[in-house]
Amino acid sequence: MKLFIRILTALWIIILFVIATVTLVPSLSLPIDNARLREIPLVNLQICAQDAVNRYLKLGSQTLHQEVPNCHHVRLVAPGPNPVRDLTGEPLTHEETMLVLSAFQRSETAIKALPDATVVASRAEPTDANSYIFLTSVPVSHRAYALWTLDRIVRAVVISGLFSLLITAYVARPITSLTGVAEQFGAGDLKARVVSSTIRRKDELGDLARVFNQMAARIESLVERYKSFLAHVSHELGSPLARLNIALALAKRRAGGQFQAEHDRIGHEAERLSSLVQELLLLARLESGNELSRNSSRFNATKLVEDACEDARLEADQEHKAVQICRAEQFDVEGHPDLLRRALDNVLRNGLRFSQPDGCVEVSCFRKDAATAVIQIQDDGPGILPGQEELIFEPFVTLPGNGDKQRGSGLGLAISRQAIFANGGKIYAQCLPDKGLTVTIELPTASTKPRTANGVGRTRI
Repeated sequence: MKLFIRILTALWIIILFVIATVTLVPSLSLPIDNARLREIPLVNLQICAQDAVNRYLKLGSQTLHQEVPNCHHVRLVAPGPNPVRDLTGEPLTHEETMLVLSAFQRSETAIKALPDATVVASRAEPTDANSYIFLTSVPVSHRAYALWTLDRIVRAVVISGLFSLLITAYVARPITSLTGVAEQFGAGDLKARVVSSTIRRKDELGDLARVFNQMAARIESLVERYKSFLAHVSHELGSPLARLNIALALAKRRAGGQFQAEHDRIGHEAERLSSLVQELLLLARLESGNELSRNSSRFNATKLVEDACEDARLEADQEHKAVQICRAEQFDVEGHPDLLRRALDNVLRNGLRFSQPDGCVEVSCFRKDAATAVIQIQDDGPGILPGQEELIFEPFVTLPGNGDKQRGSGLGLAISRQAIFANGGKIYAQCLPDKGLTVTIELPTASTKPRTANGVGRTRI
């Protein structure tokens, strides 16, 4: 059965049930024996019954229409097995008929609780089997009636609320599950799938869950093939590059001093190509998790940041720029120090590249809380446009910057992201007005780093 039919049927049943409970069975809302809400003066009613019989016998039925203090609405019914009307000719309701029969046959006071009154039927002469049946309605007090109305409203609200909650949970739970899995998948966990309880549903939500899992499986397969392709291509490029370098060395030897400029240019381009291939191989290993096969270790991350900044200053001095550590709180990280160092080098080099002439790259490392430490690297360059914060971490993405420079991540920031993921952290960029680009790295401290079954953090795309 489809979800639309299920919801329609369920809501229809709920409405019918509430109406039947509140309207057709009002006695369920107010028990008869609740003495606090209904006070029945039986002694006074017996006196009223005898007085009504005496007036009827002396003056006739017209006296029964007269109001008598403390006697409420008085009616007399002739004894018999089939009461239909009272002595004034007024017809009896079904409830009144049943009460009169009960009082006539069982010689007892019969009581019926109605929402606004209590109907009482009894023999005018308790010991006389042929006595007239006295019938009266004792109105419920305003307070009691208000309590009854409030009770009925509360019951209706509670009943409909409980059923609505069940229906909402039935519909919302799989949607919430789908949302959570979609967030996991979007964050890079390609193994995220919808649980089997939602898959087994036969409605639209079940169809959506099955389609999502099929889509996720296809995307995971495509990404895995991409990673495998990247790794194989990078590996295959290594051998031709090695042969190219050997051939270049032989050509230089045979040519002597001739064509020196051309040979140097070929060597320079070969080195660039070799560096690119090595970065591609590293990125492929990081994305596939092969780089994490070795055991992790505990190390001082602050010391690692200071060493990376010291090395970056050598490059900065050549361009008349500076690298400054503004804040350095000590904290330890359990993971792979060489991968974190590679990530820091790439981010620092990117900051120096796009900082202003004679500019400065500021570095801060501190504890965000007891479980998380932060490394911030901020340049004073042109920054990036809003919405491009994630793009700079993609391989080979080039974004326009100031002048003839290009804000391009190449492979450096893509490798940095995977290296940070390998250490159980996250990396993101922010562009603040008049402050250039700020790259923030968040890492779990050594005592709180999450662990997986094989002892390493989860890698992501």
